Amino acid sequence: MGRLNVDIDDDTLLKAYKLSSHSATRWEEVEQDTDNTVPGLTGPAENDTDPLGLGATVDLRDMDAETKTAVLIASKSFNPKTFLSVVHPNATYQDLSAGISHLRTSLDSRSEAIRVLVEENFDRFVAVKASTDALYAEMKEGILAEQTDFASKPLKDHLKSAAQKADQVFLPVLENAMKAQKLRTTLGVFDRSKFFFNLPSSLVECIEAGRYEAAMRDYKKGKLLLETRPNQLLPVGTAKDGQAAGSAQQQQKRILDKVWATVEKVMAQMRNELLSKLQEPTRSVEEQEKTIEILYEFNSSDDPAWSYFDAQHKHIMQSMRDAYTSAVKTIQGLADKAPVSGPDNLSLNRELAAQLQVCVHALESKQSDAAIVQSNGYEIWEAIEGMVKNVSEAMLTPLPNFWRISKSFMEGRYKKNAGSSSRRSPTQCRTMALDIIKLYISILSEFFMFSDMAVMSPGRNTTPSLFPKSCNSLATAHHLMKILGELQDSVNDVAGMEISSEASSSLKSLLESARWKFADLLINAWLRDANIFYYLETWVGSNVDPYTTIYLSQMRTFQKQITTSAFKLAGAVDLSSSGSSSSRPTKQSPLPTEFVAKITKAFLDSLYAFLDGMVHLASDESPTASGIKATPAPSSVVPGANPLELVKVEEADTRVLLVVSNFGHLMRVLIPSMITELETAFNSSLADDRKTLMTVVQELDKTLFESYFKPKSTALTAIVRNGVLDPQMDWYETPQPKEIRPYVYETLMFLVGVHAQVSVAAAPLLERTLNALVEDVAEEALRCFRQVKRFGMGGMLRATLEIEFMHQTLSRYVTPPADQTLSELYTKISQAYAKRPGDENLQAHLDGVKKTLADARRATGIEFLCFRQTKDRSKEKVRSAAGEGGRERERDRDRDRERDRERGGKERAERGDRERRREAKEARAA
Repeated sequence: MGRLNVDIDDDTLLKAYKLSSHSATRWEEVEQDTDNTVPGLTGPAENDTDPLGLGATVDLRDMDAETKTAVLIASKSFNPKTFLSVVHPNATYQDLSAGISHLRTSLDSRSEAIRVLVEENFDRFVAVKASTDALYAEMKEGILAEQTDFASKPLKDHLKSAAQKADQVFLPVLENAMKAQKLRTTLGVFDRSKFFFNLPSSLVECIEAGRYEAAMRDYKKGKLLLETRPNQLLPVGTAKDGQAAGSAQQQQKRILDKVWATVEKVMAQMRNELLSKLQEPTRSVEEQEKTIEILYEFNSSDDPAWSYFDAQHKHIMQSMRDAYTSAVKTIQGLADKAPVSGPDNLSLNRELAAQLQVCVHALESKQSDAAIVQSNGYEIWEAIEGMVKNVSEAMLTPLPNFWRISKSFMEGRYKKNAGSSSRRSPTQCRTMALDIIKLYISILSEFFMFSDMAVMSPGRNTTPSLFPKSCNSLATAHHLMKILGELQDSVNDVAGMEISSEASSSLKSLLESARWKFADLLINAWLRDANIFYYLETWVGSNVDPYTTIYLSQMRTFQKQITTSAFKLAGAVDLSSSGSSSSRPTKQSPLPTEFVAKITKAFLDSLYAFLDGMVHLASDESPTASGIKATPAPSSVVPGANPLELVKVEEADTRVLLVVSNFGHLMRVLIPSMITELETAFNSSLADDRKTLMTVVQELDKTLFESYFKPKSTALTAIVRNGVLDPQMDWYETPQPKEIRPYVYETLMFLVGVHAQVSVAAAPLLERTLNALVEDVAEEALRCFRQVKRFGMGGMLRATLEIEFMHQTLSRYVTPPADQTLSELYTKISQAYAKRPGDENLQAHLDGVKKTLADARRATGIEFLCFRQTKDRSKEKVRSAAGEGGRERERDRDRDRERDRERGGKERAERGDRERRREAKEARAA
């Protein structure tokens, strides 16, 4: 194939396309003269001769097509004016005249040449004309017949058949080729803009993977490309036709809008998904903050932050209500299943006493938690604690995140991205948080019946209806402290958020109300159990404090535990988990005076209740007297280790002695120590209360002791009275005594029985009891002998012998008042002595009395051995029980009695000497 000739001039180009000019605005067909060549030249004429013969050369190379056609004389568009202006612009008139002559000569010569040519070839012209007409007539009748469409019908048929076959063969190929071309074009466009066209699927992948920030970044990038460079995404070819270009742009817009509509749909789904995630309470605050920031990028009219706040506020409030409602149903179900006590309080008291016995023993053995589980109402308490914990968790789990986002929102963190203009004030977030706290306070106040301690009256300290009815005070204290600790943890957590001063003051008031209410509940249970605590008396002796029962140590343990619990509930000790788990020493806070007064009064009231219970134990209405035996705590007493195992507590006298002995230990040790501990804990003085309490204890002790002592004294005085004032006894006529009458032995044996009973049950009371009885015996003997008008020698000696026998036998228990009474008795006998004839040998009679006295003392030494002042084991036990001070007092009393006896012996000797001198004087006078 030869090389292409690209050197084409403008005329050739215009002729080829039949255009009149290069700047044509519409398609046209212009008939141009093709005979514009110079004779003798094979190519286009570049120069033309001057038809005027003036010698000028027409240079056509620099002329445009229009000028050429106007200048060439052979052109149909020849214009003389143009010719003259272009070729001969400077010709003169003479030149033009000469040119006309030359032009006429040229034309004449050419016309002659043509005429000659026609004349010479006229026959040929005629022949050609005849042949042509004949050929035309023949063809018109045959091949060019009108029926064959002038010979074109067969050709048309063949062409039509060929076109159909070509369509069948080549049209699918061309169509596929066209499709392939379109696909290649489309692929090229998509390859250049694959990010935009893949944007919907890539966004879906990012959303499914949770990469919302990447999805938002791609969305913004796609939006920027769509708004600023749509032709780069989907190029539109340059079309000369304006209508075609507009159609292409519309098609481009439809394609891009369709893709972007899919993107917007995906992003709307993403926005809805993010809004739903804002309502999930379990998401972290970082995730929620990112979600809110992403949602603000949508620039929608809705404020996503308020969507979060409203949803979370509603969720927290509803969660708290649901937790409370569910817990109350659980508690109600447990309360309905709890065993119902009988119509009387006796069964409830016994049940509470049994629980207290177990709990007190567990406290003493450091296993209090295990005993609490066995207490009645434990399941209900656990459910109540669960209710407080669940409601607190329903508030505290989402509230920190809620408040953190609220603070960021109020500080304007999200406003830089916000496209919405919400009318709601950011401070409404604080109000929402305060609503949550108020609902929390309301729920707990409703259940526990809280009220302000400033307006709470003593008559309003009612127990919540769902609290266990038969739970002892120790278990109640344990659970109340756990509940208060949980409550204090919640209050501390919320206070640490620093929501508002109103929230802090409300929570502080809640805590104070809880302390006050719980203190009231504990005190009610405390006093109730103190009044029935006497059921715990098992009459088991203490191995630490002889002749007292372990009831006292149980009472002290109970009081200490309850007082400590009340002390903690009042706020002296931090019960929160942070305070209890700290390794540092527990820090005690000063208590308000209202709590100090409340707890102190409850402590004293409980002590008075204990005292009443002890008096009740000594009465005939005692559980022991009624045949109700207290059940000892498991393993509380080792078999054989009970010092009072042989004591018959069924006897009222024995119980009285044990109770009086316990009273003595209370006065000496327990009450002073407990009050001192209370004063130290509360940093207050209870001097007046201590004095009043000790006075009450002393009065009760005196009353109980007299209840034991008076019957014995009455029996003794009756024996003495019957013996002294026996009608058969004539004190004036009775002979010299050879023996001691039975009433004296009966009196002493009665005292031996009292000694034995007191020694076994309450040896420290032995001296007090016998001293009192000896005093009464001496006084009764004095009263009786005062009724004797006169004594003979035998009567005087018998009275002296009997009184002296008792005096010497009971010398250990003869007090100074008793000794004084006996001295008066001896004086009375001496004064009432009426001497008769034959009473001269007084000394011999006295010696006989002394011998009888000595014989009687020897004969009864074993029987009355208990009255001797010997250092036996019982005495050592008494001394050890009384303490060092008691031993010192006993030694002092022994020394006093010894001096009194010596002084009494001297007085009796002096009286005997005086009597003998008087008798001798009377004898001499006679």
